[in-house]
Amino acid sequence: MELSDLHVFKTVVETGGIIKAANKLHRVPSNVTFRIQKLEQELAQRLFIREKRRLRISPAGEQLLEYADKILGLAQEAKEQFQNNKPKGLLRIGSIEMAAATRLIEPLMAFHQQYPDVEIVVKSNPTGALIEKVLAGDLDIALVSDPERDDRLSITTVFKENLVLVSDPTHPKIKSPLDLGIEPTLLGFSPKCMYRKRMSEWLKESSLIANVVEVNSYHAMLSCVAAGMGVGIIPQAVVDIYPFSAALKIHALPPKWRKSSTSLIWRKDSIKPSMTAFTETMTEFKQ
Repeated sequence: MELSDLHVFKTVVETGGIIKAANKLHRVPSNVTFRIQKLEQELAQRLFIREKRRLRISPAGEQLLEYADKILGLAQEAKEQFQNNKPKGLLRIGSIEMAAATRLIEPLMAFHQQYPDVEIVVKSNPTGALIEKVLAGDLDIALVSDPERDDRLSITTVFKENLVLVSDPTHPKIKSPLDLGIEPTLLGFSPKCMYRKRMSEWLKESSLIANVVEVNSYHAMLSCVAAGMGVGIIPQAVVDIYPFSAALKIHALPPKWRKSSTSLIWRKDSIKPSMTAFTETMTEFKQ
């Protein structure tokens, strides 16, 4: 049973005859007759009672008309739904801890005010985990740090970060990894965190092997740093909003290691209006 057949049937009912329906549908009468006969064969029911030159809908036809109205209405609704590019529905956003704490707050507020029909879910993970979730379809879009090129992903840089090394106030000035001591203790997130990876690569320049203490938030990291438990690499933007920054000592990293980019990523083959709108909102806050 085709939608076009139901449309022809409904038009015959509304106009009361084959010729009038054909004129309205811009078809030849024989085509309209063929469509009605085809439906009758498929349903094994007479849809019209033929009385001289006019048609009267049969009981089976009345029953089909109810379904035809519902089916054609749903088909039109589905068509309008896909033609409507207004952002709505669920948007699953991923973010690294740093961006969630600093960069994401104002864009999310602006986006929610402009697109109230979009239901937002935000999940925080390290960059490596976020990339995996976007590729697997578990997240629609994510804010990550220094993503590597992947032909499956669209990547757009939205923020430039300045990374710094933080220690407790009593720690001597750090200019190179050797200033950390023979067996330094580092504070960082999981191995899938790009900042931790960058710190490890910086230490390799001096062949140092460090003890790594994993934490799950920047507040936990900075509290441990302030207590003298170790050092960590962190964006300056996080230090700027930390309420106890006076308990920290900031050390500049060499140019090779201090610059980082926070980018939006999404699958090229899985775009929806809410993702496009969110990307546009984020770029308004681009730095």
